[in-house]
Amino acid sequence: MIQLTNADFQTLCSTGTVRERIGALEGERKIAVRKFWLRGSIGLVLTAAALATLLNAGWEVVAFLVFAAFLVGTFIAAAAPLMAAKEKLKHPVLEEVARKAGLEYFPSDFTPPALASACALLFGGGGFSSETYSDLFNDTDEEGRGFAVYEANLQRRAGKNTYSVFCGQMYAIQRRPGHQGEIAIVPDKKILNFWKPSSDMERVGIEGDDAFEKKFEVYATHPMEARALLFDSAFRARLLELRKEGRVFVYVGPEEALIAATGNDRFEPGSMLRSRPGEERVRLMFDDVCASLDLLGELKAKLG
Repeated sequence: MIQLTNADFQTLCSTGTVRERIGALEGERKIAVRKFWLRGSIGLVLTAAALATLLNAGWEVVAFLVFAAFLVGTFIAAAAPLMAAKEKLKHPVLEEVARKAGLEYFPSDFTPPALASACALLFGGGGFSSETYSDLFNDTDEEGRGFAVYEANLQRRAGKNTYSVFCGQMYAIQRRPGHQGEIAIVPDKKILNFWKPSSDMERVGIEGDDAFEKKFEVYATHPMEARALLFDSAFRARLLELRKEGRVFVYVGPEEALIAATGNDRFEPGSMLRSRPGEERVRLMFDDVCASLDLLGELKAKLG
């Protein structure tokens, strides 16, 4: 994993495909915005007309179902050109940034690294009603051990309602041999901390660090391994720092580790509804990748 610098950013914006996409972006964005408002206006008129017609016919339930369907369809149709314009810039930029960092980049359609091992312990069993994964950056080190960062959005359904289980970045690391147990570090559950992620796990207290104890619950199949891992005060402080930005989940197993940190959608060029210099949009994505790779490097040094 190569450390990226401002010189890499300048080169990125001045040559090749990215330079071409920056040059074409504003014209494509303006066309997409016009289509957004045109499709949106037509869709809202049709939606209102359908609603009024069905209400006048006395079909109240059908009317509101059709209204909801038309509204969703209008938004999807109106937003499609904006999404297309965004991806025409986003994907070439992220591919080139990944290449400069010595990584592979996959926009979508990949198996999320390390999640299968960690999922039940961090997020509970039962599967998800919706799960999407995007923007994978991955590679292997000189010892052949993989590492990756990607985005995930996981949802579950409870009755008629859908709720978010996790939305943010996931950092996956293959570990060196020699470890045995499993460790799960999850956000503090208050009075529900007696619910263990797995029946063979024990709750592990971290003495002398009240700040950490207030924010996290630690469970392990081998408590001594958890205490040895969290003996590092700098590692605990880093997890607390991440916790300020949202919920943090950590899985550490014999072969791989996964750190999931909730947060804003990263690796994006910003809203296409407003005009913005192309270089500024590229900088947003470049900085997001650099920050994520820096954190991945820290976590790999500790957990690899």
